[in-house]
Amino acid sequence: MGKTLLLLSGAAPAIAQALRERGHALAVMDADPQAPAFAFADSCLIADVWQANDCAAAAERYNRKIRKLDGVLAAAGAPLTAASIAKRLRLAGLPLHVAELANDRLLTKRAFVSAGVAAPWHAEIVTPQELQRAVIARGRELVLKPAERLGPSTVRPLGGMEDSAATFEQVRAASPSGRVLVELMKDTVEFAAFLLAGRCHMAAAEDIRALVERAASALGISDGPVVVEVSRADGIAQLAELSPRLGPAGEFLDAAVALATGESVSAKDLGL
Repeated sequence: MGKTLLLLSGAAPAIAQALRERGHALAVMDADPQAPAFAFADSCLIADVWQANDCAAAAERYNRKIRKLDGVLAAAGAPLTAASIAKRLRLAGLPLHVAELANDRLLTKRAFVSAGVAAPWHAEIVTPQELQRAVIARGRELVLKPAERLGPSTVRPLGGMEDSAATFEQVRAASPSGRVLVELMKDTVEFAAFLLAGRCHMAAAEDIRALVERAASALGISDGPVVVEVSRADGIAQLAELSPRLGPAGEFLDAAVALATGESVSAKDLGL
């Protein structure tokens, strides 16, 4: 029987279409009125998925006045928004304290270090001069990110000859806390995975699956879809990012729907 689902991000039309083809009713939330996934939505909610409180309020109004939601799915890396909605509507989802940790890149990195999770070189920087020293020491294959997850538009690579000081100021201005992470991002590969009772299911080598399991455990994530960015240095897998969300192609979609709606996840849902 079809469910009524809320999809965070209108930039994932393939996921929205797949949900409709499975017989689910779909509300899509995005700030862009022309978001492509709106073409497959029963309802379009105009709200910025990076603003957790605004989205939770919009979802609550929809749930109360239009149609009861059975679950929320994130196609954007906005764990705090997804968790805030789930908590407000008493739906299945990440606990709020886990989402708060996953939403903060600097706290996430510290959790990884404490758990012995291999990661590319990274540092918090507070001045343009610190960034310049990092460029001299590490080269220009660096990426600047606000501490908070605020969408891909706030992540800035330093390739080329652009003004690194101006780029730093732009990223710092985007961060509500004014904190900036610089990270070496070289030859990273993105994978979609699904965690069930702490075990990672994904199409990747065993060492990468083990890396994802350890990283997810460090964040308190035991179940649900994640997208990871992995690189290798001297043959060792390193984890650059772990984001609790669906992959762009909707990998493990049936398992994610089952989990989001409070049902048991079966081997069939995982494609096993």
